[in-house]
Amino acid sequence: MAWIRKRPYLLFIAPGLVLYTLFTMYPIFSAVQISLNHWDGIGEKTFVGLANYVELFTSDVLFSQFTNAFKNSLIIFVLNSCAVLPAQLYMAYLLYTEIKGFRFVQAMIFSPQFISTPVIVFMGTLMLDGNIGVVNKMLEWIGLGDYARPWMGLPELGIYIVWLLAAWSGIGVGMIFFLGAMKMISPEVMEAAVLDGASFWRRLFSIIIPQVKTTILNMLVLTYIFSMTVFDYSFIMGGVSGGINNSMDVMALFFYRIAFGDNSAVGGTLNTNAMGMGTTIACVLFAIIFIVALVQVAISYRSVEED
Repeated sequence: MAWIRKRPYLLFIAPGLVLYTLFTMYPIFSAVQISLNHWDGIGEKTFVGLANYVELFTSDVLFSQFTNAFKNSLIIFVLNSCAVLPAQLYMAYLLYTEIKGFRFVQAMIFSPQFISTPVIVFMGTLMLDGNIGVVNKMLEWIGLGDYARPWMGLPELGIYIVWLLAAWSGIGVGMIFFLGAMKMISPEVMEAAVLDGASFWRRLFSIIIPQVKTTILNMLVLTYIFSMTVFDYSFIMGGVSGGINNSMDVMALFFYRIAFGDNSAVGGTLNTNAMGMGTTIACVLFAIIFIVALVQVAISYRSVEED
């Protein structure tokens, strides 16, 4: 056809567009449609409009679980942003400067990514065990035995244990992102800085960080998305309820519990509307993530314009 001959690039775009529409856009719109219905996932749907959203934010039990899960997800995000991301940046910088044995160090830092989550949780549980755990044994060995605790049984530490294990597993991924961004910096710039007498830290803060600030913004968004969608660590350690007093509960686990899990925590009232309310939670989570992504795009665009 004539319009295809005039626009041949459409033939290259079409396959990706069809797949994206089929596996991304359609599920999103389908989820929104389901969230407007009272549905148990099997029987007939009953259209209820925004009633599910109203119930989510007005039901004391549902809203308390929502705020608790959202708070825990935010804690993971803040800890990742303030501790893990700077560590990833620094480790990437060390590898970029090719410290002694940097290839071995890179492999060791990235290797936890290849260990399955159940194994990581198992190892973490053994280390934090109150009776035979390595952590308590080390505290006793250095004379701090009074600080030994049954770490896995303390509700106030639940979400921090989730974060610690997830951070150890994934710290190498962000490091590789930063390392790739640093390798795109012109070698002449770094050589000139060395000749001018710039110190190790001066090169980091005056050259490296300004050059990779777009990557830092992108990593912040990826960190936020991960924090809001992390599921496996909380589920394996705390079960469908999210641990003692929901101390390990996160947004993805909250969605799973309402849609597919045990509704006894809300009096069983959601058994006939598990899929409707669960999809409502998923849509709210999508909106939260989407808004942050839009802000990131705006900030990145402004940063590029200023440069």
